[in-house]
Amino acid sequence: MSTTTELAPLQQNYTERSKQYLTFRSVNNPEFEAKYVKTFSDMLFSQTDDMLNKLSSIREQSLMNAVFRAAEIGASFAKKQISILPFEIKEKTKVNGVEVERGTGKYDVTIVVDINYQKQLILAMPNCKKFFTAEVHEGVTVIEDLSTGNFVFEGVNHPTKNTIGYYACFLTTDGIMYDMFMPNAKIVERAAMNPHYKEKLYQNPNGNIHFEKIVVRNLMKIIPNIPGEIATILSSDDLFSDYETLSTKKLEGNKSENALEAAKREISENATTVNENDIPEVDYEKPKNEQSMPEPEKPKSKPRAI
Repeated sequence: MSTTTELAPLQQNYTERSKQYLTFRSVNNPEFEAKYVKTFSDMLFSQTDDMLNKLSSIREQSLMNAVFRAAEIGASFAKKQISILPFEIKEKTKVNGVEVERGTGKYDVTIVVDINYQKQLILAMPNCKKFFTAEVHEGVTVIEDLSTGNFVFEGVNHPTKNTIGYYACFLTTDGIMYDMFMPNAKIVERAAMNPHYKEKLYQNPNGNIHFEKIVVRNLMKIIPNIPGEIATILSSDDLFSDYETLSTKKLEGNKSENALEAAKREISENATTVNENDIPEVDYEKPKNEQSMPEPEKPKSKPRAI
């Protein structure tokens, strides 16, 4: 990592560049300006020299936009609450009358927020009494109660059986339940709507973080008055895109890893984190696999999402 006397180009004058960027965006908020500068510093000074050189290939405006979203969310790059995913800017040219797409050597970035940090933000919502996710396995019958709009489960949820879908539930302090169950086919269908859909990420639903994320995202969209931090995540966290990373370094495979660990490794392999030599190990809390899913207490009715 660069010393204080030998700053990399990206680390130089970042305070002035931050203020200039915020001026261009007509942001006149000293408190947010301080948060932005701190977030930018947090990212830049958590890098190795090699990663700083690679980040110089990213368009500055794209990098500054990513920092802006991170500051809005309040997430830390150094604490691995958020990371950036670079993708190469392509240009189309014609060769012998055939249109081909070629890389330019320049990159744009998007942000990805750690699922556990997202859950912490949800649990911290003022109106949140309870929030959880669960895998639903074969042998469980899923029923949508038409009188409440909520889901009811019958049967025993054996964690050793195959996953048939994912469930997420948000209970407000007023006793209103918002829940979402999506079967595997529906999750894949929703994921495939994205033009950059990666089929290999959705081949095995068992313990799959990508399946869970889609259900959580769709549940958050039907909950009213969500905080700005979560709204920013919903608008910017791209779950499906096929990113070409700046680093070719791979983690060593573990032959005994389960499907969940493989999904976590997939994210680590595709994500460019703040420290190439310290790829974060996601402390992922697997969705609850209760041995028996009790019938929930009768909640107050809620508006149904269309």
